[in-house]
Amino acid sequence: MDSHHPSLSRRVTSLVVFLTGIGLARCLSGGSSNQRLWFNQNAIDSFSAHKITPLLSSYNAFHNLLNNGTICRMDRSRPPDLEELVGCRNSSMFHVWRPKARVIAPRGWMNDPMGMFETRNGNFHVGYQCSPQHLGWANISQCSASTSDFVEFNDYRSWEDPVTISPSQIYDIRGVFDGVVIKDGWNGHPTLLYTSAYVGEFAPQCEPPEVEGVETQSIAYTEDDGNSWTKLNFGANGNPVIYYWPEKNLSGFRDPFVFESQAFSNFYDKHSNTYQLDQGSNDRKPKGNKYLLLSGGIRVKADAINGGPRVFLYRQTKENDLRDWTYLGPILSFAAEYNQTSEWTGGNGINFEATGFSTIDENGLASDPGSSSSTNQLNIFTAGTEGARNLTHMDYWPVWHAVGWTYSVTDGQVRGKVNFSGVVDWGRAYAFAQFPAGNRQLIVGWVYEDDEFNVLTHQRGAQGAFTLFREIFVKVVHNIHPGALKDPERAPSWTTKTEEDGSHSLITLGQRILPAIKAAFHDRSEVTRLKDRSLNITSTTSAQSQEGLLTNLVAFEKQPKDRYYVVSAQLNFFPEQIIPVDKPFKQPSALRGGFRILSSKFEWTDVYYDPNQEYLVIDRSHSSSIPSCSVEAAKRVTPDSDSHHLDPALEAEFESHSKSVQFSQVELWDGLVNAWPNRPHDTSLPGVYSHNITSTIYGLWPDL
Repeated sequence: MDSHHPSLSRRVTSLVVFLTGIGLARCLSGGSSNQRLWFNQNAIDSFSAHKITPLLSSYNAFHNLLNNGTICRMDRSRPPDLEELVGCRNSSMFHVWRPKARVIAPRGWMNDPMGMFETRNGNFHVGYQCSPQHLGWANISQCSASTSDFVEFNDYRSWEDPVTISPSQIYDIRGVFDGVVIKDGWNGHPTLLYTSAYVGEFAPQCEPPEVEGVETQSIAYTEDDGNSWTKLNFGANGNPVIYYWPEKNLSGFRDPFVFESQAFSNFYDKHSNTYQLDQGSNDRKPKGNKYLLLSGGIRVKADAINGGPRVFLYRQTKENDLRDWTYLGPILSFAAEYNQTSEWTGGNGINFEATGFSTIDENGLASDPGSSSSTNQLNIFTAGTEGARNLTHMDYWPVWHAVGWTYSVTDGQVRGKVNFSGVVDWGRAYAFAQFPAGNRQLIVGWVYEDDEFNVLTHQRGAQGAFTLFREIFVKVVHNIHPGALKDPERAPSWTTKTEEDGSHSLITLGQRILPAIKAAFHDRSEVTRLKDRSLNITSTTSAQSQEGLLTNLVAFEKQPKDRYYVVSAQLNFFPEQIIPVDKPFKQPSALRGGFRILSSKFEWTDVYYDPNQEYLVIDRSHSSSIPSCSVEAAKRVTPDSDSHHLDPALEAEFESHSKSVQFSQVELWDGLVNAWPNRPHDTSLPGVYSHNITSTIYGLWPDL
């Protein structure tokens, strides 16, 4: 685990329990610090961030100071002094917060995952948006890495230059934005369909508004498994392959995602005669097997009633031709939503980005989507939503929607109807990409820095990382006590069903870190099994009053050697007893329990579960001794295996007042994995800059 702000003193890790009642989670951690977690969803995996380019250029006196400044003081005997740290050189604190065991660029800026596909030798191409010579988002390129297990990675080309596609044509001179790989694409080669960006304004509320042609869709193919890419020629029969907007007044038009659907094809081929073709032409009927999603929306200022996020659906017009796509209509449409829908869900905002889609079942990727033999299939859309929190990038939502289809013979369209929704990740993670790996559907997102004003960006020398790779599946929790269903939640992230035997089950989206990643973390670490124990407020003399709460801390018998470690444990909050279904169900109160990490005299972070509110809380109100530091971002938590979940609604009778928490199977995995074994330890550069070279050419940076 990595600390949030400069924390150079000695660290201690402890077990912790709190005496608490309903409602105290918000009192302790301050509202927005609470990270909501559904009890069976292993979805917490967050790092930190912000998508703001540092405003100071490499040509002013401040950067001269950064390039020639003093060496950072690393006095671990006292809290850090922010004024001293700000004066440190570029990249002088490159290793202080840098993750070790995940996808991260060798230096500079990185953001969204893109271009994931399996190569001919069975490895995976892992692409990400990057700007190696800049510390902020600039004229973005695709950088690439390869992996066989999503544990260890190797840069394509070299760590000095991992760029595989860069802005090089007039239509993409602004940037190579997110894209999806069609494995059997142009002439049978893996083909990237990506958003090509031209100069001009683009943002949901930008003024003047975005115009047609700023964001278009283009094609590049690879003949060497992603080491190099060839773009189609510019022109009528080449790039961009989609230029015109499908509708007027768009707030965005980007991030293509391609899939196949036999159910869609059956409907459009047999029952639909209506198509909305580019420029109003209706003389063709598309026959291709591939469908395309594009993310965006309708500007609210242009349509105050119907404006809001959209997912635009296209169909390949002719089989085996990726240059020609027919617009069918919006498959998902929402009115603008500026706030969180419910405590279980995010908000749809005013514009969608990075939409992905898959049909999954309890085993992963559904082998026969739409089959009646599988009763627990879900159609899952994932998307990044803009504008549903406070209109800053760091507070956008990564949401998921479970949808059903409406096949309208009247207008000839397929539309999605949202059945229930949730949040992919409650931390600072965004732009999740879905992609298949065998019979599994994997997902990975971008985690962004929480140095909101780039105070120490130059000293870090890098921004951004990936979440750990996860697989998604349909999670079914059986034998729900009927009493727990009497007071339904508003807009929950699940649905319920009655089984043939009369019992009740709960169905939702499940996520878990790939087993290979967890196994590697365990096997390549120094593993220490700690004592099983039961903690309450009087079990030891270490109980103390903290923030008005009684707190019991027990230090680990062995402390981690560094900040790269995992704590794995099973926590039981209630004694379990079988209760007949005809007996009333009563939710008990209980202690909160968890871990105190990165703890010293001056600073600490508490990660705990509150069974009373069903919150997993990462409390960082004491994570930094620097005044006015943010406490609103989450830290990464590695959940236990899928079988170890907290089920307050199972068929069990709990004591009405449980006063202890049982900690079992507590392990410290110290060391983790070096995800980049072939990179040198230091991949930083002394001078990495962000500088807009001219205000007359909008959006262009040097070093393209």
